[in-house]
Amino acid sequence: MNKVPTGNDKVVRMRSPGSKSAAGALARMPASMHQMREKARSRLMSMLGRFYEQADDALFKLADQATNNHEQNAYFDSMRELRLRRKSSEEAFLRSLDQSLSVILDASIVRDELPQEHSEDSLSLVGKDELEDMVAEEAMVRWANDQFAEKVQHLSLRIDQLVPVKVYTENNPVGPAVICSAFFNTASQFELEVKARLVLYKLFDRNVMQSLGELYDQLNQHFVEANILPSLSSAAARKPVQKTRGAQVTGTGAKPSSAQVADEADTGSEVLLNDLRELMRSARTGNASQATTPEAGGGHVVSSEDLLGLLTLAQRRASSGSDRAELTSAQISSQIADLLDKSGKSESQLNKVDSDVINLVSMMFEFILDDRNLAPSMKVLLGRLQIPLIKVAITDKTFFGKGGHPARRLLNEMARAALGWQELAEDKREKDALYGKVLSTVDGVLQSYETNIDVFDELLVDFKSFLEREKRRSKILEQRTIDAEDGKAKSQKARAEVDAALDEVSAGFAVPPAAAQLLSSAWANVLFVTCLKDGADSELFARQIATAKRLIWSVTTPMTAENRQKLLKLVPQLLGELRKGLEDIAFNPYQMGQLFQSLEQLHLRILRGQAEPTPQTVSSGETTKQVTSAPGDDSQKEPQNEQRGSIKAPAPLSLAEKAHQDAAVKGGESLASLGAESVSGDGAGRASQTIDSQTLALVSNLSQGAWFEMAADTGEHYRCRLAAIIKPTGKYIFVNRAGMKVAEESKEQLALALRDGKIRLLDDGMLFDRALESVIGTLRKPVQPQK
Repeated sequence: MNKVPTGNDKVVRMRSPGSKSAAGALARMPASMHQMREKARSRLMSMLGRFYEQADDALFKLADQATNNHEQNAYFDSMRELRLRRKSSEEAFLRSLDQSLSVILDASIVRDELPQEHSEDSLSLVGKDELEDMVAEEAMVRWANDQFAEKVQHLSLRIDQLVPVKVYTENNPVGPAVICSAFFNTASQFELEVKARLVLYKLFDRNVMQSLGELYDQLNQHFVEANILPSLSSAAARKPVQKTRGAQVTGTGAKPSSAQVADEADTGSEVLLNDLRELMRSARTGNASQATTPEAGGGHVVSSEDLLGLLTLAQRRASSGSDRAELTSAQISSQIADLLDKSGKSESQLNKVDSDVINLVSMMFEFILDDRNLAPSMKVLLGRLQIPLIKVAITDKTFFGKGGHPARRLLNEMARAALGWQELAEDKREKDALYGKVLSTVDGVLQSYETNIDVFDELLVDFKSFLEREKRRSKILEQRTIDAEDGKAKSQKARAEVDAALDEVSAGFAVPPAAAQLLSSAWANVLFVTCLKDGADSELFARQIATAKRLIWSVTTPMTAENRQKLLKLVPQLLGELRKGLEDIAFNPYQMGQLFQSLEQLHLRILRGQAEPTPQTVSSGETTKQVTSAPGDDSQKEPQNEQRGSIKAPAPLSLAEKAHQDAAVKGGESLASLGAESVSGDGAGRASQTIDSQTLALVSNLSQGAWFEMAADTGEHYRCRLAAIIKPTGKYIFVNRAGMKVAEESKEQLALALRDGKIRLLDDGMLFDRALESVIGTLRKPVQPQK
């Protein structure tokens, strides 16, 4: 088979320095964008699944209809190639979509991408097959852009509200161009015959590209439900769409101009502001008693410029040391009226747009000040940004609809950082690094911002730089915590496996104290170290278990003439194996000497017949059998295993219990604490029967990095983050903002705590967006008739 030339000029490559930034951008994207990504991935994977199934059937049918062996083998080889590479190509397709998404989520991420346009000279250097691929791809994209133009345009406008980079049809992360490019990039790696490749492209066009309309309907509806440009009309997007189509017709897919992109974003943002004002008018009509900032009536109207000057005076007053508390909507209205009076404009009123903007921002800050996700002191600090943000909203009418606005981003970034901040006493707050940084940032806005929006950009860069330094410090401690917990989990797993192995080899045997002590206090440690390093299924562990079996046989088997001869040959070899194993783990030489001395005396007594060991007895109905087999003889193995439940051992602690106790002491844990954990685990298992499936599902879906507020038995509340889920033990490890471990819970214990309200999941969604959604929800509530 000949491999089809790849379209390298279509491959989007992420620069290596930005790979971590890309992952970080995806992790920090807004909740509504995260949900959009999941919906898009699910829908596209369903489409791709249907495409691959039909491709397999089509290639098989073509092979069946082939007129010669060569053609038939070519189709079968193509079918096999498609099956082998399907999983990897699906993963590459999703990665390509994520790359396009990360680029619009973080403006600092750069990608290397050659232009879409090709000159005649460049096309002349392209191979025939590659040229056919390019033509097929451009035809698919052009058809989809024409067919779903309005849906894609609405989706682009809505995504544009949530990200800092301008979004248009061509760079829409789920737009036709990106989806088609992602497929062709992965399909170029298939080694297919030309005819098979053309069949593939036709099926992709039919199953994916022609079905994108349903995907765009679903994603647009998702954003409408999330109150992202819910009333976006066809007229708002029709004009930009016509421009895009014209560019496609005349310029083979040329990108929109920067002016056109800005026009698209501003149009959608102003639509949102108009929707909000309409909701406010409806709310005022239904509730005449609702307090709002006075609008312009028949008197003099204060211009926006004059209002900004008055607000700047109020802002400076708020930044002074004498007045650093948050302001309510009524207080701001009172300040404006007072300043109007002092300026000789007491009869003047605000214009309707400015009045509505002030009321909208005030309602959002009422939500912020009531938000349970932030500590009270942090809410006070963020509340002081109310007047500056009112000024921003008056100056820039796209403020409410533009997710990438620097003022919104600064507020969201500070709120996200403050989510894990623990409330402190007043005399300790300003010594805290994060509190001090938020305080200085807020003061920077109050002291520096007049009308130049660059102030927010500068403070945002500085604040994010501070967070990165804090994150690096906490990450080191957090990683140590996770490594320690992971090591502890592995130790517990190894300990359990050693316990089980010792239980199995000693079951039913009355092991004399000398041998039992050597096994539980010394040889168990050898098994433990081997299990940690090589695993319980390793050859070395199996040999060491065999040594334990021979030791037990040597001190429990009846001393017949035959067994005495076997024991005489076995003891030197056995002692050598025991000594080597203990020396390998640097066991205490003095203790090893004492243990060997006791074992030697025991063997001598057994050989002299002075201390006949009690043989193992296995009860089976009315008959009793004595185990007299030599080590390595498995003739009695199955009956022993079947009757283990009836075996009695006279020792108060089993070998496993002794080994567990000894290992616990060496590991710095008390047997009592281990017992408590065991009881706790049993209790949690019984309690899980009373936990509803919804709560357990919530715990299963918790993601690393989620923030919680926990209530201690003392009544104190503290904030922590889910740092890791340790798989061997199923423990959920929580750390504080500094990366120190503060709690660990099992799945059942965490579900119980969530159900009982002892642990509360904090909402880490963007604060500004949550506040805006709350305001919209409040305004949409039907007004209750007054009695």
